[in-house]
Amino acid sequence: MSTDTEVLSIAEAADILGVKQSTVYAYISRGLLKRHRLPRDRRSWLARREVEGFGQRKGTRTLLRDDEPAATVEVSTVARLDGDTLLYRERDAVELARTASYEEVAELLWGQDDAAAPRELEPELVTAIRRLQDTMPETSLPLDRLKVTATLLGARDSFRYDLTVPSVLAAARTMAPAFVESLPQPGAACERGRPIAERLWGRLTAEPPTPERIAVLSAALVLLADHGLGPSTRAVREAAVRAADPYSAVLAGMSVASGLLLGGGSSLAVQAWLGDITSPASVSRVLEQRLLRGDRLSGFGQPRYRSHDPRAAELLRLLAAAPADPERLEIVEAAIDLVRRRRDLEPNAEFALGALCFVHGMAEGAGEAVFVIARTAGWIAHSLETYTVQ
Repeated sequence: MSTDTEVLSIAEAADILGVKQSTVYAYISRGLLKRHRLPRDRRSWLARREVEGFGQRKGTRTLLRDDEPAATVEVSTVARLDGDTLLYRERDAVELARTASYEEVAELLWGQDDAAAPRELEPELVTAIRRLQDTMPETSLPLDRLKVTATLLGARDSFRYDLTVPSVLAAARTMAPAFVESLPQPGAACERGRPIAERLWGRLTAEPPTPERIAVLSAALVLLADHGLGPSTRAVREAAVRAADPYSAVLAGMSVASGLLLGGGSSLAVQAWLGDITSPASVSRVLEQRLLRGDRLSGFGQPRYRSHDPRAAELLRLLAAAPADPERLEIVEAAIDLVRRRRDLEPNAEFALGALCFVHGMAEGAGEAVFVIARTAGWIAHSLETYTVQ
């Protein structure tokens, strides 16, 4: 193996392919991937170019156990990485974040040519959501509220087990508005019929909306809508391949995404440690104290990208351009600079989401809500992809 070829560990290859490490070993044993050895190193290594080429091959399938349904597809056409560019249906996600709404991107991910009009909830459903949310403890995190609403939506839908495309799309178009309706209203209310980003802002913070602030939130919803076959999406596909209804499939994704090491849960951790910092000058001291306690410094590094996470770069650019508390923006910048200098790590999308929540004084767990509402579009797209091959 030439010395100028970039190599990956089994764990890194598994992350890029979106599979378990045992699956990578299975690929190797069947000759689908080639194991390499380095001088004086007994470990197994894989060439990055071979792994990425294998992952982008159309029709690549999971190596299945005998009891697994044959329809489990491990390579998806919903989203993929081309170098450091995230593509949704072969369109640049960052460019979409600048030009399209969350609703339009959701329809794109679902394979629909024309964006549907914003879905309005029936008054009876709004009443049911509010009554259910009134039973929740006041200390409930936003994600807890979204989970119970997803259960309510499924329980009320007599067509929940109809897995045809029109039926699943009808369910999907109800979810985001219903999730927004599930959250408390600390800020200004938004009239019905407006884009999800506008409706959501006043549910997350009391700060008044401005076009620039809505632009950041809208971009977050678009950029977090999908990220390929990550852990939460694999959970959704596992549920869908067994003919779970779309609400149950989304609940499976929510459960995995709530982990503090992933997605929305990671943004919650970022929001928490940024909240411990009272001034730009105290960034180093606060991070030192966290490291002394053995706490994890969430929000940096993204192994799927060779240089930096383009989603984070775009969100942080928009965040800096929007009206905000200048000292909080300085804290965010100081934290990024310190970690970049000491750890040589770049911020990821979860950091950017946590920073958005911190800078604009959003409710605890607001990032999880944004992540789940955003990722619901991708989860439905993967569910549809799985249903249609059964």
